[in-house]
Amino acid sequence: MNYLQHFHTAKVVEVCIAGAGDFGRGVLRQARQMPGLSARIAIDINPEKAAEAFLHAGFPSTQIMVCHSTSDAEDAWQKGFFIATASFDTVAALPFDILVESTGIPDAGAHYAEAALLAGKHVGIATKETESVVGPYLTRLAEDQGRLFTPLDGDQPSLLIGLVTWARTLGFEIISAGKSSEYDFIWDEAQGTVTCNGAQYDASEIAALWKLDDSDARTTVKSRGEALSAIPQISVPDLCEMVNVANATGLQPDLPEFHAMVLRTIEVPTLLDTQAEGGVLEGNERLEVFNCLRRPDELSFAGGVFVVVRCEDPHVWTLLRDKGHVLSRSGNSAMVYLPRHLLGLEAPISLLDVVLNGLTSGGGHATTPKFDLTARATQAIKAGQRLEMKGHHRHIEGLRPEIHPAAALSDDAKVPFYLLPGAEVIRDIAPNQPITLADVALPPSRLHKLRLKQDNLFYAGDSQ
Repeated sequence: MNYLQHFHTAKVVEVCIAGAGDFGRGVLRQARQMPGLSARIAIDINPEKAAEAFLHAGFPSTQIMVCHSTSDAEDAWQKGFFIATASFDTVAALPFDILVESTGIPDAGAHYAEAALLAGKHVGIATKETESVVGPYLTRLAEDQGRLFTPLDGDQPSLLIGLVTWARTLGFEIISAGKSSEYDFIWDEAQGTVTCNGAQYDASEIAALWKLDDSDARTTVKSRGEALSAIPQISVPDLCEMVNVANATGLQPDLPEFHAMVLRTIEVPTLLDTQAEGGVLEGNERLEVFNCLRRPDELSFAGGVFVVVRCEDPHVWTLLRDKGHVLSRSGNSAMVYLPRHLLGLEAPISLLDVVLNGLTSGGGHATTPKFDLTARATQAIKAGQRLEMKGHHRHIEGLRPEIHPAAALSDDAKVPFYLLPGAEVIRDIAPNQPITLADVALPPSRLHKLRLKQDNLFYAGDSQ
């Protein structure tokens, strides 16, 4: 596709950034060098941080104004300033086209996305946590407002949806699709260690497990996972992203907790095939995450995305194998992949598509709540404890993520993971127990209110 033709127009798309972190800053940086994109508004709970984001993106300090009122913002807009503010209400009436929601905070994402849609703006969501709970509702709300709600290129859900729909358009039989984990497992053969996310682990057993067993590849990979069990092999962000893809595409996990195997890139189509073909999957169209095992001098998968397809013409795929494409050991499946996600730097592709072409990077109007990201206890949790979301990865100590068929909130239904931050445990929870609504008292939040609206929309009469 010729992107210059696809976006050929004189219109300049006006963007407002909510959340002045790394993703939002990337959009600001690209807007500074793109003739078709303008980003003059940045919102952050700390408006000075929003102003700093403009500075770091290369905008001169003399053109940045911190605004605390609607009148200040309107005056700054008319004078051509870049506006930093703490409140969406301050800028809601300004003539921008689309909000980039990149706060990374589940409840803030719900607030900003809903407010922007009700103000007649499109919304591009980078806060996957919000989308995992109420994405279908926000998609429907956007439709009712004559606007669009979309994930953004630069994050894996949008990139994977693009790759899956590309494969479907070409008529490929899709066996599996997914992403690599955020951090590679880097094996140093000389030291007998594996480094992941800056931490080093003993991995003396990997030398014997580096290559797949000729007769039983699954056993080799299982042994790898056990040898590297000290390294987390699945994370909440990984499954959060995949549940959004599941709701947009209908692909489903093979296991609620995923296989999350430790694989070299060349092994992906061998193991992420059906069991009949020597892989681990029970059927086709499965979502999966793998941990990329590589030497220091090998290319990273870089948290990229992939699709494994069936090879239906042996001659053609033998030719492609000879050109370096990744096929399974049997030659019956192949992996097509994008080893990248460039965060806010490539998000403008989705922004332009929404505003100029009326096209989303997600499931569009067909998005329905097919699956929920839920939680299972990994330890005993006593009544009276409050669940706290922590860290860059938005995890909750003592809980592991799983993906299950979507259901309305009820006493016996599993609670969506990102409704749990701040919840009070109201009865003892045993290890390995799924967290249901009967186990917790959820805190008041906009996200919770929108989830109730979503449940009423799709499961009228079933929710509490």
